[in-house]
Amino acid sequence: MTMQTSLRGIAEKAANAPKHRFQDLSRLLSVENLQWCWTLLNKKAAPGVDEVDYYSYQENLLGNIESLVDRLKKGTYKAKLVRRKWIPKGQDKLRPLGIPVIEDKLLQMAVKQILQAIYEEDFLECSFGYRPGLGPLDAVRVLTQSLQFGKVGYVVEADIEGFF
Repeated sequence: MTMQTSLRGIAEKAANAPKHRFQDLSRLLSVENLQWCWTLLNKKAAPGVDEVDYYSYQENLLGNIESLVDRLKKGTYKAKLVRRKWIPKGQDKLRPLGIPVIEDKLLQMAVKQILQAIYEEDFLECSFGYRPGLGPLDAVRVLTQSLQFGKVGYVVEADIEGFF
């Protein structure tokens, strides 16, 4: 069974049985499913502390993924340290950025796909943050339309400049 089929089944179960508690989702971290998740990674992303980039890992992709799955099953997998990079944020400010190694990025993508299939069913239509296919411009578009044509009882202005 492919990852996409499994995710569809999980999403349907989450939608139809909201109180269901999923068991043994780790079985989805298989060689086949991690190969599918590999296609979703950013090829241009910076390497982590091990300096292994997308293309270097891909040279022995099947072997690398088989090794990863083996370590997961044995319980010996350990995430590597995250490389810290400071990037400019505004005027004279820096923001820390953590860059995981490519193998950790692959696992994070797989876990993201699984959790997204479960929790996407719980989100409201008016929720736009970190949702697939939605972004800040979609939120602005809906808000603009609501303010122009909807019934609005009040508007609150807040300054969250330093929050992010």
